[in-house]
Amino acid sequence: MNKDIEEYKKFQRRIFILGAGKAFFSFLLIGKLYHLQILNKLKFGRLSETNRIKVKILYPERGVIFDSFGQKIAENRIDYQITFLKEKKNKLQSNIKDLKKIINISEEDLLHFKKNIKRETLDDFVTIKKNLNWNELEIFEYFSHHFPFLNIKKEKVRSYRNNYAFSHVVGYVGYESRKKQSIKAPELKIGKTGIEKVYDKTLIGSQGWQKIESNSSGKIIRKLETSKSMSGRNLKTHLVADIQEFAYQKLDGKSGSIVILDCLNGGVLGLVSSPSFDINEFSYGVKSSTWRSLQSDLLNPLLNKPISGLYSPGSTFKLVVAMAILEKPDFKVEKNFFCSGFVDLGNHRFHCWKRKGHGSVDLNRAIKESCDCYFYSLANEINIDNLARVANKFGFGTKTKIDLPNESNGLMPDQNWKKKNKNDSWHLGETYNAVIGQGFTLSTPLQIATMTARIASGKEIIPTIKQKLSNDFDKLNYNEKSFEIVRNTMYQVVNEYKGTAFSSKLKNKLYKMAGKTGTSQVRRISISERESGVLENKELPYKLRDHSIFTGYAPFDNPKYAIATVIEHHGSGSKVAAPISRDIMDFTLSLLG
Repeated sequence: MNKDIEEYKKFQRRIFILGAGKAFFSFLLIGKLYHLQILNKLKFGRLSETNRIKVKILYPERGVIFDSFGQKIAENRIDYQITFLKEKKNKLQSNIKDLKKIINISEEDLLHFKKNIKRETLDDFVTIKKNLNWNELEIFEYFSHHFPFLNIKKEKVRSYRNNYAFSHVVGYVGYESRKKQSIKAPELKIGKTGIEKVYDKTLIGSQGWQKIESNSSGKIIRKLETSKSMSGRNLKTHLVADIQEFAYQKLDGKSGSIVILDCLNGGVLGLVSSPSFDINEFSYGVKSSTWRSLQSDLLNPLLNKPISGLYSPGSTFKLVVAMAILEKPDFKVEKNFFCSGFVDLGNHRFHCWKRKGHGSVDLNRAIKESCDCYFYSLANEINIDNLARVANKFGFGTKTKIDLPNESNGLMPDQNWKKKNKNDSWHLGETYNAVIGQGFTLSTPLQIATMTARIASGKEIIPTIKQKLSNDFDKLNYNEKSFEIVRNTMYQVVNEYKGTAFSSKLKNKLYKMAGKTGTSQVRRISISERESGVLENKELPYKLRDHSIFTGYAPFDNPKYAIATVIEHHGSGSKVAAPISRDIMDFTLSLLG
């Protein structure tokens, strides 16, 4: 009995202890729940809100670039993209692996994606693949239930008219370097070259953002607060799309450039460089293999040759020499010089391009038939510093101030330049080379076109891409009689028998063109090469052949348009550059009058 009682008391004590323990733990649980639900309600409420509220960057629509007729040459199209919810990184590998089974994802796509997903940005969504076609969209939509953390996004991306003809002048957009990329908008593209770069601040606009509510799978439930993006402003240019495309077509794959200017307002109607590249491909994201191929191409397709390519101006420079000599009060236009085919200076012989000589020539005939020996004779009367000053006034040796990036200065040497760069004094023989546009003198095709527009108008024409309300240029401080003489000699070059461009008269009988041919010497044929049978420029290796140059303006009696054409390694200007220029000028006059 006692034993039973004792056992009963032990059982009661156990019950008490268990009950007390239960009560204690119940008290702790109630306290914890109170702490979680009441005291930390705001804290965990905020954390919950953060988990389900996402930020999506709204990228601005870039401004449209128009030609002078209102035709779009750079606009925007809708691009469909696949994006990934960044916070679900743990699902990344499986999602990518499964996605690659149904849609092709390039290594470039993956590389760009992997870089961006590691970055701290305001955007919670990272693009995996861009430029989805309709077939890819259809396939993704069909399998979308397998990809809860992937979404389709619509963005406006750049699209260009004739993606080869406009490559160098319009340029393209691309991402900033990683160091300069904005954390606010890492996917925002900026102008990298051409018009896109110069007028980027005008065209780019400003980004906005949108808060969205999503579920645990990242699917958008509803849109919340929005700050709209602001589109960039449109830009109207002097370019004429039809002229640009026709000029590019006329180059027909040849390495070279063409510039067409308006002689009245300096407007650039066409600016073409060849060979070219696909600016749409660059805008979307050029493949590394394509980039390497373009960089290694010996014809320099990435170089904007009209403004950055450097060439000896050849005989086109004789027009500047004529303007310089005509300013001398004692110079007689009718004074004759006998060209025997060469001129000796000390122990050196300077040859005329016409080996048998031109006979007796004055200034008019010397320009018309491009007699080198006549200009050698002028070198004795011309100071190189004065020639450089005149050349600068007509656009050589200095930037034209065109609104395009990476324009070259060219080179117009003088005595100071020689001393500074060669540590030597200037020699008369170097003036002999200078007066026929060879030697140290280097110019861009744009500078040659600018020279011609200034001779045609008598004004300090400055080439410009963007249309402006007014382009009022100062008159060049030269005698009008000098301009008339030079213009008339240019007329003879194209329209009179024995003129070096006589075979390239305009086909349109309503108009006459004035011009000047030129041959830009790359390298003289050496004595050893002559002894081995190499007698003509075309017999040299391609890269050593001379460049073909022509410059001119039309109509002769009412100058409106100037042109400069440089065809690399194609020899005489009369044979290649002049006929191409004629066809383009005919087309321009038929289009614009």
